[in-house]
Amino acid sequence: MEGFSRYKLNETEDGIEVILYLDENLTEYSTELGLSSPVEESDMERKAVNFVKRIFPTLKVKTVKIMAGGVLLSALGLGTLPATQASAAEATGKKTQTKSLSHTVVAGDTLYSIAQTNGTTVDAIKNANNLSSDSLQIGQTLTIPVGITAIPAQTNVTTYQVVSGDTLYSIATRNGTTVDEIKRANNLSSDILQIGQTLTIPSGNGTAPTQTNTITHQVVSGDTLYSIATRNGTTVDGIKKANNLSSDILQIGQTLTIPSGGESVPTQTTTTTHQVVSGDTLYSIATRNGTTVDGIKKANNLSSDSLQIGQTLTIPSGVTIAPAPVQSETTFAAEQQKVVNKEEVEWLAKMIHSEARGESLEGQIAVGAVIVNRVNSPLFPNNIKDVLFEKSYGYYQFTPAENGALLTATPNDQHREAAKRALSGEDPTNGALFFYNPDKTSSSYLRSRTVSTTIGNHVFAF
Repeated sequence: MEGFSRYKLNETEDGIEVILYLDENLTEYSTELGLSSPVEESDMERKAVNFVKRIFPTLKVKTVKIMAGGVLLSALGLGTLPATQASAAEATGKKTQTKSLSHTVVAGDTLYSIAQTNGTTVDAIKNANNLSSDSLQIGQTLTIPVGITAIPAQTNVTTYQVVSGDTLYSIATRNGTTVDEIKRANNLSSDILQIGQTLTIPSGNGTAPTQTNTITHQVVSGDTLYSIATRNGTTVDGIKKANNLSSDILQIGQTLTIPSGGESVPTQTTTTTHQVVSGDTLYSIATRNGTTVDGIKKANNLSSDSLQIGQTLTIPSGVTIAPAPVQSETTFAAEQQKVVNKEEVEWLAKMIHSEARGESLEGQIAVGAVIVNRVNSPLFPNNIKDVLFEKSYGYYQFTPAENGALLTATPNDQHREAAKRALSGEDPTNGALFFYNPDKTSSSYLRSRTVSTTIGNHVFAF
């Protein structure tokens, strides 16, 4: 190989620049990385020219540089090789595309970077060495099939050192390439990066996507992925992908890459905030704002329906078509009153007073929801009063009906509000048909039922 262990090709506007690296095991051309004599330098340059002409008979080679380690020993201006040489090479039948050289793997090497340096492809190197994966071992010797393919346009590679806040997505976007290309170029099996890590960036391998400019956002109190995405005209999934996030949890002070412009801004996605007050539930807040319970939960990363007084919620107003304008709490209550039979509200409120007057509003709604679920079930009577006073095998289903407490109960406004919400479909129990206080019941039948949830002192079951 004329004393050259490897070479690198750089495409310039004037033609190809070939960089030849002296075999470090051969010392006749260098003494302490310098040439011993003009005769040796002349001989080395002659061999360099012969090497380039033989390996690249048809390329427009403009310059040849000879390197010993990181030191430039000589630079030759060749101009374009004569076309007759290419014809001569073809006429003699030389298999110029079957030349090979060897390369010893060092730290930081990847199949992609080795292929780029030697003007070949990853697949060609893998085929030449019977490799079944892209993994390399330091000290491993590879056969490099040079001249297998023509040099693709715009395949220059650069290196990049990872800094805080970097993601594969943001790096790829800034360099007009893709996450998959960077992973392939660096043999990465995941999207996780380390600060200070050096990456090979295959810039120019693909056309940069349009409208993929990114901005950064520092998380502040109250931020959620949903609210950030909405403000920036992107999606929760887009932000998670751009920041390698596996969950929706954010930390105050965290810096996010926001892929703004990645997709059209959805219409009617403005948000408002609401501070929770006594009596609020997700259902009532959603109804007043023309959205859904699921929409609010998603916008605030909530895993349950429980709320805290004073809690600030992001309300995704306009996510769904809002019902007729709701003017006030009074109007809301009035509209619900039209739908729900007053007598049913009162009986259900009596039951809630009897069984759950010491519970939270959610716990009271849950007790009411069990009664409503029984009304809607084919296993029980089909109205509130009959469900409350139902007997089974001569026994009342509910103790307050048996001991008369249901008849004398005096519910307050909160009990009635809980009853109205339960009758309107609000159900924190997820469809339960039974409830009991585990500290007060010895019924093996109730305890054998499948538990749906526990709210306050009551267990709810199917």
